[in-house]
Amino acid sequence: MILGPLFFAAPLALAALAALPILFLILRATPPAPRREFFPPLRLLLGLRTEEESRKRAPLWLVLLRALAAALMIIGFARPSLAPQQISGAATGPLLLVIDDGWTAAPAWPQARAAAEDVLAESERAKQQVFVVLTAPARTPRDAGEALTAADARGLVSRLEPKPWRPDRTDALKRLPKKPERFARVVWISDGVDDPGAAAFAEALKQRGPVTARIPPRLARAVYSAAATAEGIEAEIRRAPGGLGQGAIAAETLEGRSLGAGEFRFPPGADSVQARVALPPEIAARAARVRIVGESSAGATRLLSAGSGRPLVGIVDAGGAQTPLLSDPYYIERAIAPFAAVRRGDIRPLVDGGMQAIVLPDASKLAPPERNALDTWIKNGGLLLRFAGPRVANAVDDLVPVKLRPGSRALGGAMGWEKPQGFAPFAAESPFAGLTPPADVTISRQVLADPSAEREARIWARLADGAPVVTAAARGKGLIVLFHVSAGPAWSNLPLSGLYVDMLRRTLQFSGRAQGAISEQPSTGPWLPSRLMDGYGALAPPGSDAKSVPADIFPDAKAGPDTPPGFYERAGSPGSTVDAASPKDTFAALALPNGIARMQLDGERTRLLTGWFLGLAALMIALDLILALALAGRLPRLPSRTQSAFGAALLALAVFYPAQPGHAQDALAKYETRLAYIRTNDAHRDRITAQGLEELSQVLRDRTSVEPGPVVGVDPARDDLSPYPILYWAAPDQPLRLSDSALANLDRYMRLGGLIFLDTRDAGRTVSPGQGPAASMLAGLDTPPLEQISGDHVLTKTFYLLKNGFAGRSGAVRIWAESSASAAARDGVASLMIGDGDWASIWAQGGEEQGLDTPATPHEMAMRFGVNLVMLSLTGNYKSDQVHVPALLERLGRRSEARP
Repeated sequence: MILGPLFFAAPLALAALAALPILFLILRATPPAPRREFFPPLRLLLGLRTEEESRKRAPLWLVLLRALAAALMIIGFARPSLAPQQISGAATGPLLLVIDDGWTAAPAWPQARAAAEDVLAESERAKQQVFVVLTAPARTPRDAGEALTAADARGLVSRLEPKPWRPDRTDALKRLPKKPERFARVVWISDGVDDPGAAAFAEALKQRGPVTARIPPRLARAVYSAAATAEGIEAEIRRAPGGLGQGAIAAETLEGRSLGAGEFRFPPGADSVQARVALPPEIAARAARVRIVGESSAGATRLLSAGSGRPLVGIVDAGGAQTPLLSDPYYIERAIAPFAAVRRGDIRPLVDGGMQAIVLPDASKLAPPERNALDTWIKNGGLLLRFAGPRVANAVDDLVPVKLRPGSRALGGAMGWEKPQGFAPFAAESPFAGLTPPADVTISRQVLADPSAEREARIWARLADGAPVVTAAARGKGLIVLFHVSAGPAWSNLPLSGLYVDMLRRTLQFSGRAQGAISEQPSTGPWLPSRLMDGYGALAPPGSDAKSVPADIFPDAKAGPDTPPGFYERAGSPGSTVDAASPKDTFAALALPNGIARMQLDGERTRLLTGWFLGLAALMIALDLILALALAGRLPRLPSRTQSAFGAALLALAVFYPAQPGHAQDALAKYETRLAYIRTNDAHRDRITAQGLEELSQVLRDRTSVEPGPVVGVDPARDDLSPYPILYWAAPDQPLRLSDSALANLDRYMRLGGLIFLDTRDAGRTVSPGQGPAASMLAGLDTPPLEQISGDHVLTKTFYLLKNGFAGRSGAVRIWAESSASAAARDGVASLMIGDGDWASIWAQGGEEQGLDTPATPHEMAMRFGVNLVMLSLTGNYKSDQVHVPALLERLGRRSEARP
């Protein structure tokens, strides 16, 4: 029902207004409750008030207030709305809604969507059928001949987003609905930009009914070309007539980091202008895109080929390194970042993520699932780049190009005859041919290839004495390359030189080739999207439905459903780009023929008034309640200012506080420190371990600031191990080899910085870590090189000073820990320790609490060892530097005394 500019979607609700006179009489005849006043008997002696205390009828103003509140509620339930564009009663036919949904509509997309929703709201009131036509092509275009209800069409419009290519009105003309031939009205939500098919499309719309074109207030602008020059980034900006005349452009990296910006201004009457971002050449070479600041559209972003064509390289790193300069992945990433897209992570996510090359720093044995996945990936054409180190020197799997000798070769040093070696000139058949090794780049340690196996691999680089330092071998369609030195500066100064960058660049050129990494022929395969652009100009990885593009369409590919804008890469070839704005496209204002009405997108809109009426009615009802209580004398007397503030604070706590404790407790429980042990197949041993760790937890609570929670038994095959700083692993009577999933989980735990303490419980026996329970329990685990710790190890001073060794069930207790060279990347904190003292059993014996002044019993000394072990897992090796504090203080004291 329409009353002037007001429209009621539920007009039958207004019939309740007829009941207002009856409601008025009822409210008038129902006065407020009489006021009651209590007073002491002494007041009776002074006299009584004789006037009437209660009213016979309710006050007229109160009745009118209540009646008005009821009327407002009735009108609100009738769903009123302010409709400036009235629907003619004759408009009973269907509606044809045409929407330009290309990138040229993106800058004004919120207004375009709001205008379409207004049109559909009007059609819903008129109960019209709706036909929707989208002018931008789609890979699977929707059927425009399907009649929709206004509600369904509104849902369709609410999900629409602009596409990253231009509308094609010639194609849209073919998709106009054939039936019905005439529409009650045609509304065209336009982007205001012309194209070759716009005139014919507009004439076709006129033949189907009265047309109204909704034009945005300002038209889109676009970057039509951009290139890096010696002076920075040069770009050409175009606008359609009516676009803004000034602005700024920004040069950004592929990750979105801004490199610089520059302003531009269109001359009067000009629709094209040159803009520049002043940058040094080495910075400009890193730019991957140029965009108009504040213009959210795909056409306002121009992609630069310098930002594409980079190999996708994964670096195996679980994030365990605490000091970047001691981390091998740090040097690798810094070296290859200028010419490669780098990802860090575990092996399986990198393999599944489609990496073209994977870099594996020092690692000896991989868990079987990771090893098998990596082997399959290599055979399918992947490039595996490995580096040596203490772990590879200790033991290595078969994913190497050549058989290696155990241990490492040290060159130089006080006790050695050999001096650090430099590189020999690279052979002509080597991929490094043409590079000149600097004389100051030397190798001080390396792993040696077995001479009997050198013929099995290609030698890419040798030292001056002929020892191979870079070897490679094919495996299936893939390639394995091994640098016989560490990726960081521990074994050589190669990572600190420019030669390191050049060698890695040459090596990664073998990645991502369709014929496999072993092929040296240029690839002719299809182009694959690496990052695609949406209608607003944002880059994102391609979706699961992204398809490859034939090789012959570049470099003249035009943006469309089959070639969306973005970066494209092809194995073995430089990358290429597809841009939303093509220099061949026209970019002019839309010219509409006579007979089509024009209207702004942000013109008058239909405004729903239901909320206003119901909200006002609710306020009046609340006011009526307060007034009724005041007339009855039931409102409490106002408290003092202090009491009011206190009441407000209590109210705020009552409203906001109940939702918080649960979250706080959950967060505290999540980050609570707990001691954990690995469950074995021996239930009796697990009970003893749990009891021993509970006793140790109690000692920690009593003597230290650590307050561990309940002890947790974990299954390494299924549980998340990252919350636990230490895992105590007691050897059962019959040790078994772990499953593949458990091995992979423990490998990740150690790389993340966790500490595994393996208690073999065989003290006094002549067993080394490579034999006995440890051999079967650690089989398949990427164990670091171990060394037996002595009395000066940091474990002897993390909390207590343990001067007499590590007390256990036997006096001949030994402990092995990861070597300091292997643990250097984690600031010297070991990831694996092996002991034989059966400490959990002696901890579980309990006993009276031992104070610091009590003579050291075996149980007490074992407890102190446990406290030190937990402190080491929590604080690392910082105590190893505390021994220098007295000398530093003494030196500072001398310096202060020497001052005049």
